[in-house]
Amino acid sequence: MPVYVVQPGDTLYIIAQRNNTTVEKLIELNSDITDPDKLEVGQKIQIGEQSGAVESTETVIQENDPSASRLIDGFRYTITTDRRNYSRGEPVRLRLVKINITGAPISLNYRTSQRFDFVAFREGEEIWRWSDNQAFSRAVNRIIIQPGGNQTFNAVWDQRDNTGRLVRPGTATIRGYNVARELQNRSVSITINITPSEIPAPTPEYPSGNLLRNPGLEEWRSETSPVNWSGRNINRTRLSKSGEFAAELGSVRTSSALLTQPVNGAPRRNYRLSFWARENQKAPSVGDFTLGAEVFFYDNAGRFISRADPVFNQNTIPERYTLFALTTGLSPLGTARAEARFLFTPASDNNNTVLIDDVDFRRI
Repeated sequence: MPVYVVQPGDTLYIIAQRNNTTVEKLIELNSDITDPDKLEVGQKIQIGEQSGAVESTETVIQENDPSASRLIDGFRYTITTDRRNYSRGEPVRLRLVKINITGAPISLNYRTSQRFDFVAFREGEEIWRWSDNQAFSRAVNRIIIQPGGNQTFNAVWDQRDNTGRLVRPGTATIRGYNVARELQNRSVSITINITPSEIPAPTPEYPSGNLLRNPGLEEWRSETSPVNWSGRNINRTRLSKSGEFAAELGSVRTSSALLTQPVNGAPRRNYRLSFWARENQKAPSVGDFTLGAEVFFYDNAGRFISRADPVFNQNTIPERYTLFALTTGLSPLGTARAEARFLFTPASDNNNTVLIDDVDFRRI
């Protein structure tokens, strides 16, 4: 069996990379390695048979296990879904975890506030990308991952493609990426199965088109009360995307703001919420807040059933009006009402507001 002699500066990970094997395999072959972080110069390590480059190795634990792992430049990447088989239209919950398996810190540099991405493929062609319709600040950041340290990222895919259409049944491959400059274009992937599921067709009592009344926020009972909407800490503004008015969330800039409107709902339907938003900077400008958009479902008695996945959350909104959108998974059985909700949550030092205009909420 081939033997490697430890040189100054060697780590178990470096040795594994040089010899096209894995840290786990080296530990398995060398029972005398009790601490992978402590190697002695001159120590002899059995290597075992060498095979293809470790970077191209991908392991699925078992056929029906919804996870897969891969070693990439000192990290173990693991992508996980909540299961392998989905009915058409059901939300796919994704998780990407990367762990530093070396004995030394690893520095990662990012060009923007984005840290990860998920991309779905069908027959080799991209059909969905998580980062589409997301806004990221352009601040350059450096993160150091200590030995054994990890980063975890979560997202939900609503089974709609980049154009908003529900994907057809079949298999889809989902890749998880960390977008640091050092790790670009490296990914771990998993395959899921999407089975046919009949989605109820619209009926007369469930009209198509925008379900909201006063969607452009043009009508106001007072300076702080838009017609057909409710909430708190809202103010009318003339800085609109279209028309004459828009809603300003956070007029008291250190207090949360809420803007909501309920509509008639239906069970086992997908909903799409889209809206235009922009940050309104004040002097001095301190933008330290989160804007959330989500959909709630209620039954006939007005009892809360559930909150839809996914939830839109952004702590960076452009200074010009930008279109944002989210598409829910299927609404639960018993749904009679659906509610579009916007929540502005400022930090104590915040001095800016967010403007909302031209909201569209519909069943699809």
